[in-house]
Amino acid sequence: MDIRTQRSQSFLWQAFFDLMIDGNPFSRITVNQICDKAMVHRSTFYKHFEDKYALLDFGLSELFADYHAIPEIKKVVAPFYWADTFFENSTAQQLLETQKKDEVFFDLLKNYSISMMKQDVLKAYEQIDSKDIPLELLAEFHVSTIFTLSHWQAKSSQTISVQEMDRYFKQLIFMNSDKS
Repeated sequence: MDIRTQRSQSFLWQAFFDLMIDGNPFSRITVNQICDKAMVHRSTFYKHFEDKYALLDFGLSELFADYHAIPEIKKVVAPFYWADTFFENSTAQQLLETQKKDEVFFDLLKNYSISMMKQDVLKAYEQIDSKDIPLELLAEFHVSTIFTLSHWQAKSSQTISVQEMDRYFKQLIFMNSDKS
């Protein structure tokens, strides 16, 4: 990729990120605001991104690069531990905190997360010779279990450790009580 392209994309993402971190809801930020903050013309923006949603996809890939570098099998076996380790004091966590009231942002983040987790599961389970269950179904089940547990944890009145969440997860996914 051309250095100018990388530079422009970085400036645009940083401007967008800064606007969101400053408390501007994702859903209300305009392309004009992003361009003004990045000090680039709108035509430069549209040369690189179709809209702010495409810029968000680009930015999430940048923000989550370290998470994506974690081996898939680790994320598949202990999803809560690895997510917690990644998010602790990260710029991604900072973005989540500032955008937590924007439903549009969280729907997009949820869809992005689901897609990435499914890819991780598919890559991790490619080695399994499972002709009885399609891998796509296994990935769907795996990711749904993570989201179900997360939702349950958020509604729980007690504090549940990351280790406990991973233990519950393993029991549900692998049907392997305390042996794992």
